[in-house]
Amino acid sequence: MTLSRKQDLIRFFIFLQALVAMLGSLYYSNFGDPVENLKTGAFWIYGYGFDPCLLCTWARIFMYPIVAISLVGMIRKANDVYAYILPLSFMGVGLDSYHYLMQKTAIGNPFSCTGANPCSALSVDYLGFITIPFQALSAFVIISALCLILRKLSKKSQ
Repeated sequence: MTLSRKQDLIRFFIFLQALVAMLGSLYYSNFGDPVENLKTGAFWIYGYGFDPCLLCTWARIFMYPIVAISLVGMIRKANDVYAYILPLSFMGVGLDSYHYLMQKTAIGNPFSCTGANPCSALSVDYLGFITIPFQALSAFVIISALCLILRKLSKKSQ
């Protein structure tokens, strides 16, 4: 596989991961827990969604632009697109690491979350460790790793 083809694939996977993360967050907000919805046969029933807490809203602020930036980078075949994505992705890793620790440990919450929608609430908890912040953290880590690989390949092609 040529170097250019590898870069194309990495740009595509960055876009795909960001798109899946964005669509997943929108699903949770509008329809709720997909696993429970599948069990009840109500996968597309609108109005049972979760209100995003403050930290989830910030995670969206970091993730959603990555979709657009990576799409433009993919279309333009921009090898330097990682330079625009990595800052957002690294901030997302830090934010969601903290958010996940807040959910799973006794770490404090200095943010202004409401009592009705606290950042420490576990809306979903699959297998005892997969929460919404864990899913977002995983997406940011994958995107960061792909960007670092793209950066390395881009330096080889110079």
